[in-house]
Amino acid sequence: MNLQRQRCQAASAALASLWLCIGPWLCPPAWAATAAPRSALPPAAASSAVSASQVFERLNSDHWIPRVLTFADLGFAGPLVLGAQETSREIALPVPPGVPLTNATLQVDASFVRADGGRTTLVLSLDGFPVSARAVTAERGDGSLTVAVDGTPRPSGLVRFSIDWRTAINRENTCSDGRTPGNLLRIEPTTRFTYRYDGSAVQDLSSAWNALPASPVIMIAGNKLSADAYDSAWRMGVALERAGKRPRVKAMPGVGDVVDLKDIVIPQALRAIPAFAALAEGGKRRIKDLAEVGALMALGQGGPLQADIVVADRATGSVVVQALDELRAQLPAEALNAFTEWRARALDGWGRQLAAGQVRVANVFGRPAIVVAPDAGGHAAGLFTQNWQQVAMSPSLLVQAADDPKADLAAVSLKYLGARPATLEVLARADWTAGFDIGAVSSDGRGPGTLVIDVAAAPGAARTPPVVSVFMNEVLLSAREMEAHGKRERIVAPIPSHVVGTRNTIRVSFVRQQASDRCREMPESYPVSVLASSHLLLDKVEPSMYFSGLVSRFAHGVNLLVPVSYLYDSANSLPRVISLASSTGVSPSRARFIPVQEVGPPKLKGPFLAIDVPLGDADSEVKIEGGRLLLAQGSERPLLDISGLNRAGLLEVTKVGRDIGAVYRTLGREAPQFDRAMQLAAGNVAVIGMGGLRAELNTIDPSGEGMVREARPSLTDAPASWFMPVLMVLALIGALAGYAWWLHKGGRGNGVE
Repeated sequence: MNLQRQRCQAASAALASLWLCIGPWLCPPAWAATAAPRSALPPAAASSAVSASQVFERLNSDHWIPRVLTFADLGFAGPLVLGAQETSREIALPVPPGVPLTNATLQVDASFVRADGGRTTLVLSLDGFPVSARAVTAERGDGSLTVAVDGTPRPSGLVRFSIDWRTAINRENTCSDGRTPGNLLRIEPTTRFTYRYDGSAVQDLSSAWNALPASPVIMIAGNKLSADAYDSAWRMGVALERAGKRPRVKAMPGVGDVVDLKDIVIPQALRAIPAFAALAEGGKRRIKDLAEVGALMALGQGGPLQADIVVADRATGSVVVQALDELRAQLPAEALNAFTEWRARALDGWGRQLAAGQVRVANVFGRPAIVVAPDAGGHAAGLFTQNWQQVAMSPSLLVQAADDPKADLAAVSLKYLGARPATLEVLARADWTAGFDIGAVSSDGRGPGTLVIDVAAAPGAARTPPVVSVFMNEVLLSAREMEAHGKRERIVAPIPSHVVGTRNTIRVSFVRQQASDRCREMPESYPVSVLASSHLLLDKVEPSMYFSGLVSRFAHGVNLLVPVSYLYDSANSLPRVISLASSTGVSPSRARFIPVQEVGPPKLKGPFLAIDVPLGDADSEVKIEGGRLLLAQGSERPLLDISGLNRAGLLEVTKVGRDIGAVYRTLGREAPQFDRAMQLAAGNVAVIGMGGLRAELNTIDPSGEGMVREARPSLTDAPASWFMPVLMVLALIGALAGYAWWLHKGGRGNGVE
């Protein structure tokens, strides 16, 4: 019966995918009619069970993990607009590499306007193959539609989604501008990619790391942690930030804690059991006993307890075992065998005691998760870097060391940083992007100094040469016209210190003029390549009292100080520590974690990041007394003197003796809730609010004179059009001066009167 049921389910899924592909062609409705419902994920199989035993049987056999990925999760803060300047875009949708997908659909939330008329078409492609092509004739309307995504495993871990929005206009003069600035397609950040993947196919640590969602959950044992567990939790959070994720911290609930049961569905077959009946009331509920804690765990993927990374603690295992024992006592006899079988599988994350330094993949409440020993956070963070991630080919590892290779080099290849050399087809414009973390290039006092990009472009029919522009963190560093002869061309771009951040993005943009040879040819795309010889030159980083100077210094070792009280409020304090450490460039594998007792200022040696830890001998220009913020500058009148701030924080670059570091202080009674890294630059004081960075100040150089001095051109920056003539004039003057000196010294001795 189970085999027959599986075959029926597979056939239904295949028919649904086929209809998504051909349905719009057989009976084309309005675009909005093809949109998928908002709740695209199928309901849990356990919800339709008729007995408690059947519920646990289905929980134990369900190994499909649901995922919903929106454009907002990919970093789109606003809508993506395609029109005259940019008519196509390819977006990479991450999926677990090498793992089959099912029920995969892409719901595109879009709208359009057409003020310029013409023949407008929208073509959507997946992995280079078109899956939808539509003609657009209305002046405005809803462009939402749903496309089915093939469930074939992607070894690269990416589904390439391409959008092509173009308009053709009939015109008598074929050389006139054919762009249509009034024909625009707007794609909302709510556009979502929904799928399920086979969790049983995740068999090693590397696969589990690559299968993490955009906002992975770090589960901790409770709100009160040991120093080792807290240390591992913040290190794993920073490692996730460096990988482009947005980690969330959740604590295992205990008796007396309040949990949010909104949108949690309790299967009807379990509502006769007291613990589940109490949870069925919904809303926010205070946990009364351990049996209710066990019931939360037993909901599996349909419950609020979901973990992607688990920081094990010695106290966790006993609490989990006791909670499930209490739940087991309430179950009917006919459900005990199925519950025991599910429990053995769901408790795999805590059933076996982890050895010191161990990291492994385990099943945690119905999904694969990475379980980290309390003392293994630093080594685990080093293991999941670009260098060693692919080495984690086992379900369990004892990690004794995992650090970035150190070498006294002056250059680092972009390929070493994870950037892939690529060839692009350029019709009007194409971009190549790559990202790197500051910790991968900062060591022994060195940091990014110059970006060297090697490119090559094929010649075209147009006489106007293509232009290549190099950006770093959306700041234009250099641009030039290319010769486009198919050979290597080099762009050397110095990097100003204020441009460097903790997470850096390099963008190389190619632009071609869409002109043909005297209008006798249609414009066609031409290939351009970013070559593997592109690299980053490292320079000595001078010590400075700015955030940009800390970023390079913190990357190779820092003292991270937090008060001991943070360990007793872990769920609230860990996001703050993770964000501040990520914002200032703290290396999760090289930092030294120091919980500080509230008895006198600690003794420091080396760079430091102190979070709500007072440093008595710190050289600070900011004073906080009784809720009053006083920002002074020398002996003159204060720059800022206010009081009454709450839910705000202040981050300042300061000095203790000879050591330079940063100090964070909470303003008011409540700390702000910020859960993402901030991009700090050339300031030395940052004001932080509920939304993150609110203001960045430079009290040392408020006028920006230092930045202006850094940007002053030197003789070598002068254009060749006048630099070479100046050199020739100087050479001529030198020759005349030498001849005059010779006449004065030697001419008379030779009989010259």
